[in-house]
Amino acid sequence: MNATLQEAHVIQDFVRAAVARLVSVESVAGAHFVTTPLMYASGGYVVVRIEQNGENFFVSDFGAGFEEALLMGGEGIYRRQAKTIAETVGISFDDAAFFFLTANKDQLIGAVAVIANASQEAVNLTAMRIAERRHKDNSELLIERLRSVYDPKFVARDVEIVGASNTKWHLTSVVTVKERKLVFEAVSEHKNSVIYAAAKFGDLARLENAPGRVAVVVDKKALGTYLGVLSHNANVIEQSVSDQVYQRLLERAA
Repeated sequence: MNATLQEAHVIQDFVRAAVARLVSVESVAGAHFVTTPLMYASGGYVVVRIEQNGENFFVSDFGAGFEEALLMGGEGIYRRQAKTIAETVGISFDDAAFFFLTANKDQLIGAVAVIANASQEAVNLTAMRIAERRHKDNSELLIERLRSVYDPKFVARDVEIVGASNTKWHLTSVVTVKERKLVFEAVSEHKNSVIYAAAKFGDLARLENAPGRVAVVVDKKALGTYLGVLSHNANVIEQSVSDQVYQRLLERAA
């Protein structure tokens, strides 16, 4: 066997091993728990439970999606999203779990896939709605803070600025004092919020007369490695910083 074939076999073995870890089955007290490759917003894998009832099977997420929502404090949002999803794809939801009451052998694979996808989608939509709500709350807090630090007449809210790419970006606020201009954006710890803000700041940084750019977050540590993504083209400050920090940012703005 030549080196190329050996390498191909090594890669195939690696892929098989990886797939085996992603899709696994564990049997407990007569029920079978299938770990799928799908992931919740928390990073945990979606698991589906299968129980046999005669010639048919009962397939559910056994409330795992609801438990994820509880940890986020979004159980009400989750239930609304889950009911809509269940009606759309033709499965059942009992306020806690997605399920197929009866699935035969031919339907089993499809049933597992539908339940897993429904559970994941409901959790991820819940996470998105919670992030949107927090972003709105944080934006309001930021506007109030800016108006307390600077003269309110210099503080504009909900501003659109065209970046170097000719893309219009919505900013939480723009503070303009004489020749100095600062754009502020409230950013949550959700990765989508961070990445979107980083895209805005990166495009604005390429402008000929680029404004100062400030991302305001609740806790830098909560961003993890995404802090580096966000800080590449912006100053990142926490909500709790002193008024003096805001003043210095304006003084350093071009």
